[in-house]
Amino acid sequence: MIQALYRLRLISSDIKQSKLFFENLFDVKTIENQTTFVAFKIADSYLEIILEDIKNPASTGGSIGYWLVDDLDYFINKANELGGKIYRGPLNVHEIESRIVQIQDPAGCIMGFEERIK
Repeated sequence: MIQALYRLRLISSDIKQSKLFFENLFDVKTIENQTTFVAFKIADSYLEIILEDIKNPASTGGSIGYWLVDDLDYFINKANELGGKIYRGPLNVHEIESRIVQIQDPAGCIMGFEERIK
């Protein structure tokens, strides 16, 4: 049997900067805080951030996880206030009845946010 695992891991070039950004963006505190790794519990999911190294280089390529949110504009505005920037979007994706955006934190981590179109 397979059970859902709600865990997203980002690779950051600056753990302290990413930690501060996501603490303030999601209004949460870390559940684990080390010099090369931090973790947050957000609703029923986990966000983990690890420091880049030779086996895990930071990049803008690869997979991007999306958080389903009630108010996309709230997260866009809050991310901008915290030094994040829009990487892509916002876009209306009619095929999935959603509006999406990708946000880049000050250390280069990219995360997606999705709002259902009502």
